[in-house]
Amino acid sequence: MTKSLSKNNLDEKKQFFIDMIAKFCDKCGTPYTGSDLEIIQDTNLSSIIHFSCSNCKSNHIATFIKPMGISNRMPINTDLDVEEIGKFASRKETSVGEILDVYLYLKSKDSIVI
Repeated sequence: MTKSLSKNNLDEKKQFFIDMIAKFCDKCGTPYTGSDLEIIQDTNLSSIIHFSCSNCKSNHIATFIKPMGISNRMPINTDLDVEEIGKFASRKETSVGEILDVYLYLKSKDSIVI
């Protein structure tokens, strides 16, 4: 479940994630500011944070495991915006039936254009 945050608390959390996860963009070295971060999901156990560089526009997603104080950050190359990432991040799982439906749909097509 995602918690709502007050403006001050949100700014403090963003600064905490900058200090603990990434102070600078991995690609160009530009320092992150609070406006470069979006907290996608925040629970008692973990947080998912989206970093976007204001200079080179590279994007990273980080997870922060609160009880252990550890994080993992990876670059992302996607056309999804932050709201869409949050929508999919909040889904519990993709069912086997959903995967089978997509497989059968794609198999029935003569060609797939990307």
